[in-house]
Amino acid sequence: MQVLPYLIADGPANMAIDEAMLEASAREDRCYLRFYGWSEPTLSLGYFQRMAEVESEPRWRGRAIVRRPTGGGAIWHHHELTYAITAPSSLAHVRPNTSMYRAVHAAMASVLAVQGVEARRRGEPTEPIPPTLAARPLLCFRGRDPEDLVWNGHKVVGSAQRRREGALLQHGSILLGRSPDVPELPGLRDLSGPDRSPETWADAIAPAIAEILGLVPEPSQWPTGLRNRADELERSRYRDPAWTASR
Repeated sequence: MQVLPYLIADGPANMAIDEAMLEASAREDRCYLRFYGWSEPTLSLGYFQRMAEVESEPRWRGRAIVRRPTGGGAIWHHHELTYAITAPSSLAHVRPNTSMYRAVHAAMASVLAVQGVEARRRGEPTEPIPPTLAARPLLCFRGRDPEDLVWNGHKVVGSAQRRREGALLQHGSILLGRSPDVPELPGLRDLSGPDRSPETWADAIAPAIAEILGLVPEPSQWPTGLRNRADELERSRYRDPAWTASR
């Protein structure tokens, strides 16, 4: 598994790199993993979400917005750590789709547990969910997916996937702290968890993910071909307002 350097970039650049990783995994039959941050607070929309949902909430006006290549709910990227992993279809955990969710989240949970954060998979509901909670909310971290990691009753890790061209992309977010823009969503440090930097969490989680997938983590510089393809995708797709407003 090629572990790429931690990088802080804006929304279009981050989404373009993730898609370029997906293409590279299919082409090279190789796994890639990276952790990253955002140069400004950004709302990333799931591929199928409608822009009308965003426009109906005044708090998103004038904010940076990007559309992801993956599904799921929107994520407000502020005080959090984002990860992306891509794998060819030859990797055992690529199917069924829940296998990669559970493996990666279990690796994260093991690292969190060492720091006193006993996060657990949400699992299927044991009782009927009221209609007001069953409706899919705009924000991913207000949703109730069975594969979420929750702690003290709050979602702290959520992920989304995209399959294409013989490979899988899974990326998601570890909520580290509460954003003043989304005060209803507490992060780890707000729930009496540790206050560690995103890079520190990334360094601890990367080998745990590799181990649970049966892979060897190999720190890598940015492959020239991958960055060139990411630059192309960034220009042609993720910086295009038509792409962001395509739903």
